[in-house]
Amino acid sequence: MTVEGSPDRSIEPRTIEYSGRNQKTPQTKCCSPTLKIFIGLLAFCYFTKSLTGAYTKSTITQIERRFEIPSSTVGIIDGSFEMGNLLVITVVSYFGAKFHRPKIIGAGVLLMGVGTLLMALPQFIMSQYKYDTAAAHGNDADNFTVSSTCSSDNQSTVQQLVSGCLKGEAESSPTWVIVLFGNILRGIGEASIGPLGMSFIDDYARPENSAFYIGCLHTLGVIGPIFGYSLGSLCASLFVDIGLVNQESVTITPQDSRWVGAWWLGYVVSGLLTLLAALPLWFLPRALPENPQTSKLDHPSSQHKHTLSITEIAKDFGPSLKRLLTNGIYLLYLVYSVLAFNAFTIVITYTPKYLEQQFGQSASKTNFLIGVTSIPSVALGMFLSGWIMKRFKLSLLGSTRLMFFSSVTSLVCTIPYFALSCENIDVAGVTVPYQGSIEVQDISRGLLTSCNTDCGCPDFQWDPVCGQNGVTYISPCHAGCNSTRGAEQNMTFHGCTCIQSWGLTSGNSSAVLGQCSRETSCTKMFYIYLALQSLAFSVYCLGTVPFFLVSLRIVDPALKSLSVGVFLLVSRVFGGIPAPICFGALIDSTCLKWGQKKCGGSGACRMYDIETFRYLFLGLISSLRTISYTLLWIVTTQIKRKVQNDKQMSKDGELQHPVLCDPE
Repeated sequence: MTVEGSPDRSIEPRTIEYSGRNQKTPQTKCCSPTLKIFIGLLAFCYFTKSLTGAYTKSTITQIERRFEIPSSTVGIIDGSFEMGNLLVITVVSYFGAKFHRPKIIGAGVLLMGVGTLLMALPQFIMSQYKYDTAAAHGNDADNFTVSSTCSSDNQSTVQQLVSGCLKGEAESSPTWVIVLFGNILRGIGEASIGPLGMSFIDDYARPENSAFYIGCLHTLGVIGPIFGYSLGSLCASLFVDIGLVNQESVTITPQDSRWVGAWWLGYVVSGLLTLLAALPLWFLPRALPENPQTSKLDHPSSQHKHTLSITEIAKDFGPSLKRLLTNGIYLLYLVYSVLAFNAFTIVITYTPKYLEQQFGQSASKTNFLIGVTSIPSVALGMFLSGWIMKRFKLSLLGSTRLMFFSSVTSLVCTIPYFALSCENIDVAGVTVPYQGSIEVQDISRGLLTSCNTDCGCPDFQWDPVCGQNGVTYISPCHAGCNSTRGAEQNMTFHGCTCIQSWGLTSGNSSAVLGQCSRETSCTKMFYIYLALQSLAFSVYCLGTVPFFLVSLRIVDPALKSLSVGVFLLVSRVFGGIPAPICFGALIDSTCLKWGQKKCGGSGACRMYDIETFRYLFLGLISSLRTISYTLLWIVTTQIKRKVQNDKQMSKDGELQHPVLCDPE
């Protein structure tokens, strides 16, 4: 039980960690482990954790295309990390605080490494990636199943494919479930790092150093996403079956909506690094006090001489949880955090995809620029957050005010996002009709028209070509092209009747592989967006350290680990899991052209209505943040009122709420 006027740290965690041990003077030699060594090792764990997390976000598009699944299913895969985490977060955060925390953290990191390696497994059990292409090439004829040009033979070829499907020849197993299971294991392993790591530091660090250490920890951990997005950029530029196919025979480019990068390679690299990070934690002692005074408090002569059993600890779990959930300010802070975490999850999960679709950038370029522009600004914001807390010795009320100021200011910085937009490219039968009329035809029937009706073009084909009229056609067949010249990526198509229908002569009715390029202003707006995003992230992250410390300081010191566990659990149940799934479904609703599997069923989306996508993405995030910051303002006023009441009661010698009496 915490006693009024006792030292700054909770005694309870130390009571159990040293109970039942022989009385020894804590080691203070230079060669013995110190708290700073633990912080360094924990920072490396944060590095590998955040590296893998950022890499996972960067592979969203690649996984969607490789397994031919919609964004809502990819959202389930992404949310599975939170599903695994919530299974154990409360139990680990409460019971783990009573035992050897460094070893429990090490076990969790080990499980994360295994799960990360498991996510790469489908690549080694699946067949090679095949895509339909008009450019027939050598031994890769499997990718070329339908005639590239207008031909009556196409219909019979499609019928042969259908008969093959009926025999089960083209069926494939849903191996994306393995990726989901691996991500669940990652979530289970991660459950020990945050609650136990932060509470360990807050227990054994000097009061004036605790916030600074946590700020440094998150600053070092945020370096991980820089490498994660850079690794994602590198892997996205490599073809998925690297080492198994001749790269020169690959006729699609990273800008193509059919392109799949080596998504699996980064999971192998990050998985091995995570396993390496787990090992040193197993060799640390149960406690690492930062000063001799703390060591005396932890000495068994000052504490109970018996070790609490799991049964005794479990009996206290219910009352402890009840005390926590009857704290009104804590509950209000939880609701704020859920809404803020929903917006945060949408941002980190779908920003790469949004930039790819909105500004027509490749996944490789997008991931690289996110890593080198946004992540350093996040690190700067986190470092300044810890420095401000240490320099000005902010109280609980001051911490909340800093968090509110940084949140609202960052929201203002995002307003210009709405003005940065590009238009959809002209795709015949999708965004524009085949002939230059004003309204688009019904998309379900608009792909076939008088200029290509007799060509037998299959519905599932997506092999875009750019006509000389500046319009993109979903395949040479749909453009009504009759002949080809050249080979592979240099192939051109001629005699395209649908292009001629725009008033061009037969000599100007050719097309080349690939979609038509967007307007040049898109690239400029892309860089402006990244600059504004970096500024917004930097300002927002000024509230990072207060965000965690507030959840620790508005509860009884004995409940710190449990409060963090419940905090993370609730945030993930109502934020981390539903946000990517629900928003993924909203993204699917903006799809203009779905890819189709040869054996039926929808695959990955080939083209989105980027204007609707933009308003959904930016509008939903801004709305969630606005509501959450309103609640944060209410929390701030409640804390201010509580602190004032506690001060008044303290003057009268009747202080009843020591938890909220945070020293100014």
